[in-house]
Amino acid sequence: MKSSFRIVFLVLGIIALMREAFFGLPVIGGSYVLSLAWAPLGTSILIYGIMLAVMLADRYGRSKELLWVPLIGIVFSIIAVVPFVAMVLHWVMTLILIYFIIRVMTLPNQVGNTHVYYGGDTDKTVNRRQY
Repeated sequence: MKSSFRIVFLVLGIIALMREAFFGLPVIGGSYVLSLAWAPLGTSILIYGIMLAVMLADRYGRSKELLWVPLIGIVFSIIAVVPFVAMVLHWVMTLILIYFIIRVMTLPNQVGNTHVYYGGDTDKTVNRRQY
């Protein structure tokens, strides 16, 4: 994974994690969401949509294996209009986002292809990765 995509995923993942942890608080999170007429759930869908778009834009990275995280986030945010079910869904999404952040941090860096010339007119392409 390129470092620019890693930074974007970490920033969006941490923002989503803090939001989901706050929304999962039994009385405080629920009253906050209800007082704003479920608008925070719409912004959560927007954050997961941005995360999904960035994952689809990463053509060569390994972020495709984590594509299920923003999809589940969008589905859970839609289902979360039901008050008591929402609390449990926010708890589950908090655990999923903790896994997502750890997984993004452990994916190997992708440096890209470099041309190595061994003399003459032969060139071989070597794919290097940093671990």
